Amino acid sequence: MNKKIIVLFRNDLRLDDHPALWHAANTGAILPLYIQNDQLPEQDSAQHFWTYYSLQNLQITFSNYDMQLILQKGDVISQVLQLALDTQADAVYFNERFSETERSEDEHLANILRANDIEVKAFYGDTLFDVTSIRNQQNKPYAIFTSFYKRCLQELARKPLGRPANMQAFPMNVSSLALEQLQLLNGNWYNKFHNYWRPGMDGALDQWELFIEGGLYDYKDKRDYLTKETISKMSPFIAAGNISIRFLWTTCQELIEVEDNAAFGQQVESFLRQLIWREFSIYQLLSYPSFSTISLRSNFQHFEWEPNSLHLVAWKKGQTGYPLVDAGMRELWETGYMHNRVRMVVASFLVKHLLQPWQEGYSWFEHTLLDFNAANNAMGWQWVSGTGIDSAPYFRIFNPSLQGEKFDLDGTYIKKWVPELANLPSKYINAPHTAPAAILEQAHITLGDTYPLPIVDHKTARARALKRYNAIKKATGTEDKKVLD
Repeated sequence: MNKKIIVLFRNDLRLDDHPALWHAANTGAILPLYIQNDQLPEQDSAQHFWTYYSLQNLQITFSNYDMQLILQKGDVISQVLQLALDTQADAVYFNERFSETERSEDEHLANILRANDIEVKAFYGDTLFDVTSIRNQQNKPYAIFTSFYKRCLQELARKPLGRPANMQAFPMNVSSLALEQLQLLNGNWYNKFHNYWRPGMDGALDQWELFIEGGLYDYKDKRDYLTKETISKMSPFIAAGNISIRFLWTTCQELIEVEDNAAFGQQVESFLRQLIWREFSIYQLLSYPSFSTISLRSNFQHFEWEPNSLHLVAWKKGQTGYPLVDAGMRELWETGYMHNRVRMVVASFLVKHLLQPWQEGYSWFEHTLLDFNAANNAMGWQWVSGTGIDSAPYFRIFNPSLQGEKFDLDGTYIKKWVPELANLPSKYINAPHTAPAAILEQAHITLGDTYPLPIVDHKTARARALKRYNAIKKATGTEDKKVLD
């Protein structure tokens, strides 16, 4: 126990199953450090809210061990190096990250530290498997999720490490900023998130317990229904690293063994499949670093989008005239979250009905989602758009009205988030423009005034999208499946 080790926290704001922390605590004295990177453009994003309160929770937890989480703000590389030199630290430990920018920063940091005779160790703390080692028989990345999924089931998921039994702090005082000085809460539009979430490790465990005691038992059968309490709502906690993905996996496996019930096993396995979908997203980002900005199918270089700022704003504000789309976008703005089924519908609407580039949707979700993750977000948008490797067929164009009829049976979800339609009979809730004038008057709805008319006609928009998708097939002579390097 003679080493002094700085443990750098990023998107892993927890103590349990934190490999960098665990190995450091079992090797020497530790200095927990979080640096708010002021080199990034100010986004005033929803994630700033989550980060602030996750850090607050982490500070309190460390204080229970008579330790301090050191907070700093500035350029990460120079700050870490200076602190390591000032404290005469022997090593810096951190967990791996996966975006191209993050990996570049980590590599640069490691090189500079080693040049100053400071040891660097990086650990996998955000994945179930070492995804870099998973390859098909041709030693290439898997392109199809099902094949990747089956291969992962043959891999041994890493066991969670738990919380270090003993943590010894650096034998010196180190100055730290106050949490408020990180200036994470510059905006106030996300203060309402307190009504729906409790970020941090404690909130993560509470939400997990709530899910496994209720929703998990019907997850496979009911997770697409918008008002059923069967979804986990764990994604914001996972994105910030408030809870370990390996802890979730192991807990589920243990539940399957304890219950020893085939029907229950199917429900849990459906949830585990979603965890591996997340793994596949990270896998794609590692294999194709441009994944979050460039369509992987090269024939989409020829796709004729129709950028339209008015349509884009209507979509963002939930004013498209399609109630399910509008409900989803308003839920997102109010809560920082959106039901996964609705995410697919609103994404399909933006790309295929409105012909807006999927990158516009990616950017808005990056700004507004509490659970934003570059890999997951890119995977979702490229899947819906048909631009990714393993994507939805180009001709799969969700009908928002039919999706609402199927998964929001009595319009409860729509009426909650689009209250101006609350008095409309369920028969017309998914398509107010089809309601008779007398019904609209009774419901106090004036289309084009109190609620917008549809900004596009579904049949016309669908036909236009299919024509555009067919055009790129003709332009390349094939439905090109090559991906950009």
